[in-house]
Amino acid sequence: MPLLPLALLALAQPPARGGALDTVAIERVLRQEMRATRTPGVSIAVVRRGRVVWQRGFGVASVETGEPVTAQTLFRIGSTTKMVTGLAASVLAAEGRVKLDAPVAGYARGVPSALARLTLDQLLTHRAGMVNEASAAGPHDDAALAARVRGWGRAQLFGPPDDVYSYSGPGYWLAGYAIEQAGGAWFADVVRQRVLAPLGMTRSTFRPLEAMTWPMAQDHRVRDTVAAVIRPFTDDVTTWAAGSLFSSASELARLTVAIMDGGRLDGAQAVPAAAVATLVAPRAPVPGPEGCRYAYGLSACVRGGVRTLSHYGFRVGSGSVITMAPDSQAAVIVLANRNGGILAGTAAAVMAQLIGPAGADASAPPDSAARPAADPRRYLGTYANGRDTVHVLQRASGLAYRYGADESPARLDPSGALLVLDAKGEPVQRWLLVPGAATRASYLHDGLNAFARVR
Repeated sequence: MPLLPLALLALAQPPARGGALDTVAIERVLRQEMRATRTPGVSIAVVRRGRVVWQRGFGVASVETGEPVTAQTLFRIGSTTKMVTGLAASVLAAEGRVKLDAPVAGYARGVPSALARLTLDQLLTHRAGMVNEASAAGPHDDAALAARVRGWGRAQLFGPPDDVYSYSGPGYWLAGYAIEQAGGAWFADVVRQRVLAPLGMTRSTFRPLEAMTWPMAQDHRVRDTVAAVIRPFTDDVTTWAAGSLFSSASELARLTVAIMDGGRLDGAQAVPAAAVATLVAPRAPVPGPEGCRYAYGLSACVRGGVRTLSHYGFRVGSGSVITMAPDSQAAVIVLANRNGGILAGTAAAVMAQLIGPAGADASAPPDSAARPAADPRRYLGTYANGRDTVHVLQRASGLAYRYGADESPARLDPSGALLVLDAKGEPVQRWLLVPGAATRASYLHDGLNAFARVR
């Protein structure tokens, strides 16, 4: 995710850190980003010193009805759902219902042996060696989650656990099944009982038929600069734990306040302090970004002396970003109803006001760093993550990168990272060569997904 452009940052900078929130400047950045991305509607909430200081909706929930967005409008938030799933698991651990470092076979019935040895800690930190898949349309019955994970086998694994960080939606689907089994109810109900209800998130839900009874933003796809409502509405109950919570900026602000204050909300202990401490503890090193580790559904970073917790949500039809600075009790939530709608510039502009110039960097990952690689032949080979396979090849003209039927030129940058180039020679993708932590394996890594070298 690119850093906030300097032109936008200049619009958003306040005269001095700690003063009144300059909502006029934030609005300018937000509206400019909405226009640039053709986003129909956005909802935003800002938390300062542990309380909501500004929340508002912009644009429309549907380009067809023109219904205005408010801070209470429900959006499907994508992968920011993972922090809620991680908190549910952490609450169950605080209750003694699960051991996060024990194999899921101990409380998740029927998990195939190839996956039964994995732990919730590995699944929630993307260190389980599981493949990554996107969620789309699928079954709507709660029981479908159990049927799906019980039918898996070794094909869901691309490498051994604890060897490399590699983002995996299916890892969270399996974690969701373990949560439902340990919690003694359907996954959506366990999360409601342990997280949503205690935090007063009364409208937040995984169930589309419940979400649509409240004001809800429709998913949109932008094609040829025109936004259109997506039909039919995509849903798959088996993927809910990874990225399908419906929530609002207003209710997600309550979640951030509780996370930043050890589970306390409205003067009371809403969720166990031990559960929040478990949720936010930095765990898995993330290849590339300096000072960043993955917690349970949160990226935990320290940049410029500022500690942040954040996550993005990206799916067909919607997007979200949540960034928290716990030491300042400050946070921003930005929700959007267009495909992949991550308004990182707006979030960075808010954080720049809340915690100073370092806040702009805190809201977007920095450029990845790589170990020097003087010999480009180190990258040559075939790499796989499940059914996805990529090739790094030597051609007469230099390195080449092939994915499917598409082949592109490639070169190393000064840091030793592999850059994939477009027809004009401009970088469009960046890869690192990462060694396995527990094996001699080599992985091609884009900062999110790892591909194991297979030959």
